[in-house]
Amino acid sequence: MYVYIWKDQLGTPIYVGLTKTFRRTNPKNNGGRNWLTQQKLVEIGVNNVVVEFHTVASIIEGQELERKLIEQFGRLQTNTGPLTNLRIGGEGMHSPSIEHREKLRQAMLDPKHPSRSPEARAKQRERMQDPAVKALFTGDANPAKKPEVRAKIKAKWQDPEYRAARIAERTGVKKHSDQFKDAARQRLLDINHSMREYHKVLNSDPTIAAKRAATLRSPEQRTRQSEAMKAYWAKRKAVIG
Repeated sequence: MYVYIWKDQLGTPIYVGLTKTFRRTNPKNNGGRNWLTQQKLVEIGVNNVVVEFHTVASIIEGQELERKLIEQFGRLQTNTGPLTNLRIGGEGMHSPSIEHREKLRQAMLDPKHPSRSPEARAKQRERMQDPAVKALFTGDANPAKKPEVRAKIKAKWQDPEYRAARIAERTGVKKHSDQFKDAARQRLLDINHSMREYHKVLNSDPTIAAKRAATLRSPEQRTRQSEAMKAYWAKRKAVIG
């Protein structure tokens, strides 16, 4: 849990927030903020925002600190300070109802949703191609490679109740529609698609090549291949016969 303060170049606080995820403390991830905060970010530029954050142990502690900081700095709306917050703080981090979640889901599925516009997609693509952003998610910096994260995920899936619930969620659910598969296929057929050349990178890496060769020669893989071939020819014989 994090309570964060966004400040301008002069060190003046402009926004106080509470979040469960560290990425939300980044002013570039400003979706969902109120209109006054968005206006202020445009005015000073997201790249010029200084972030100060505090780690808290619980939602209650975070809500209390958020409320305390907003009261301490004051809000523009009440002429008591520089903050663009429209509320006194401490109300956030609640779990939305099932009905509200469904409403949000339907809104995101709407083809006219702003996040589906070509401009938004181009902006997301440009953002993900930024070397600084790539560095945060590649190699040893990948959050999923952290020992504590891997241990937490592994422990979660070892819980029989949790595993059974996740399996039940997916049982009988069609993973992708035919339209989705066709769209994905068309993207891969695009001559400018990055994956069309990525095999050259993989095949030129001796470590990956050795790992692939070892996997293909393993007894388990040979057994799977043998069983697959037997099943295939049995099916062919049944059709021919």
